[in-house]
Amino acid sequence: MKVYSYSKQVKAVVATQVAIFAGAFAIATIFWTHLCDATLESCLADGGFAKPFTFLLLSVIRPFVFTPLLFVAIIGGKAFGTFGGTLLTALGSVFSGLAVFGLTNLLGKKLAKPWLRSNLPATFKFIRSQDYKLVFAARLIPLLPFDLVSFIFGALDFRVRSVAIATFFGALPEAYLFAKLVDPSETLLSSTLWTLFIFGVCVLLPLIFFEFLSRKKGTGMWQLMKAMYNEINYEVQKNNDIVKRAAFSPDKTPVVLLYGFFSSRRAMTVLERMLTARGHQVLSFNLGGLMGTFFTRDILETANFIDYKIKRQIERHGFKKVNIVAHSKGGMVGLWWALKLGGHKYCDKVVTMGTPFCGSRFTYLALLTPLGLIWRDVGQMRPGSRFLKSLHDVEVPDGCTVYCMHSERDGVARGIAGIFRPKHGKERVKAVAMDHISHFEFLYRRDVGDKIHAILSSDGENVSSETNEGASPDALAPANSKGDAPEGPAALPKRA
Repeated sequence: MKVYSYSKQVKAVVATQVAIFAGAFAIATIFWTHLCDATLESCLADGGFAKPFTFLLLSVIRPFVFTPLLFVAIIGGKAFGTFGGTLLTALGSVFSGLAVFGLTNLLGKKLAKPWLRSNLPATFKFIRSQDYKLVFAARLIPLLPFDLVSFIFGALDFRVRSVAIATFFGALPEAYLFAKLVDPSETLLSSTLWTLFIFGVCVLLPLIFFEFLSRKKGTGMWQLMKAMYNEINYEVQKNNDIVKRAAFSPDKTPVVLLYGFFSSRRAMTVLERMLTARGHQVLSFNLGGLMGTFFTRDILETANFIDYKIKRQIERHGFKKVNIVAHSKGGMVGLWWALKLGGHKYCDKVVTMGTPFCGSRFTYLALLTPLGLIWRDVGQMRPGSRFLKSLHDVEVPDGCTVYCMHSERDGVARGIAGIFRPKHGKERVKAVAMDHISHFEFLYRRDVGDKIHAILSSDGENVSSETNEGASPDALAPANSKGDAPEGPAALPKRA
C-alpha cells in the first residue's frame, strides 16, 4: 500500500474548493431569489414597524448564506435611505461579525492562543494590545473577505468589545458608499467624496488619536509591530542555527526533542530547561516548514531527516543510544523513524505527548482551503489516512518501549486517541494518563517534566498506572504565574 499520495490530496482539495464555491453560490442565489421576488426593494417592502429588525436579522443570516456585506448595504440604502441604511448596515455588520467570531472563539482559546504564547509571545502581545486597530484595518480593506477575517479574529481570541466597536466604525465607509450609490440623486463622484469624508472623521482621526496616546505609553502599534517583526525574524534566522555545546558525555543517553505542527524549536524551551535541570543531555533540530521554521514539513521527509541527524550525532559524540520525547505531530515523526526506518536499533524509549494517533479533525480546516495544496502533512494527519494506517501496521520490537502521555483535556488528541495502537507488540506500549493536562500544557508543566524524567530514568514499569490528578500546575521558572511560556527571543537556550 502506498503510504501517501500528494497528487491525490491536491485533486481532492481542488475538487472540494470547486464544490464549496458552487454550493455557496447556489445557496446565496436560492435564498435571495426566494426572499426578493422581483427587486431588492421588495426584500423589506412589507416590513412596517418591524422593518429595521427584519433587516438586522437578515444581516446576521447573511454570512451563513455566503453573501457579501455590500449586498445588504445596498438593500439598506434602498429601504432606509443613505444615513439610515448606513447605520443599520454597520450595526448589522457587528451582529454578523460577532456571530462568525463566536463560532471560532472557543477553538481559538484552546489552540491558537496557547500556540502563540508558546511560539511567538511578542506577536501574541501585539495582537492582544492592538486588536481593535487590526479590526479597523481589516474592515477598511475591501479585498479582505469580511466573514473570513471575523473567523480569524475568533481563532486568535480577540476581545469581543474590540471586535464589536472596531467593526461598527470600520464598516461605516463601505456601508455609506453602497447605500449612497443607490440614491438616484447622487453621482459616483459625490458618493466617493462623502465616503472619504466619513472615513476620515469616523475612522482615521480616532485611529491617529488613540495611536498617539498609545505611543506616549510605549505601547504604540508601530512599536509593538517592530517587536513582532524582530521576533519572527529572529525565529526564522536563529532557529535554523544549531548552537553546539562544548562537550557531551557519551556515557549518558541524550534526549531528542521533536515539536509539533506549526510550532518551532522555541516551543520546547521550557521542557528542555526542565530536562536539563534534571541531568539529561538534550538535542533538538530545526524540522523545517513554513519560512524554514514553523513545522509544516512532510512527516516522512522529516523522519528521514532526523534519521540522518541522529546517526550523525551518534557518530560525532559516541552515543550508544538516544531517547525520543515528542509533542503532537512530532510523535508521529519519532515513531515512524523508530519503527519504520530502523531507529529502534538506536532508541530504547519513545515518549509521545498529545500525539493524535487517530488523526485530527482540525486537519479538515486546512484541507477545505487552499492550504491543503501546500501543506502535505495535513493530509497525512487526516483521520483514516493511509499514512496513519501504515503507522499502526507495525510491530514494536523488543528493546523499544513507547510511552504515550494522553489526556481527556487534550482538544487535539482526546483520551485514548493519544495512545498508539500497533498491530503487534502492544505490550510494549505504555499509556500514561495525564488527564489534567491540555494539549499545549504538555510543553511547560512541571509535573510533565517530572513524569518524563521518571520514564527516562527508570524501566518505566510503574509510570503508566499513575494519573497525576493532584500534581502541581506550576510551570518551571521563568514561566509566569499563569503558566505561560517565557517571552521574547532571549528565552531561547542553546541547542545541541
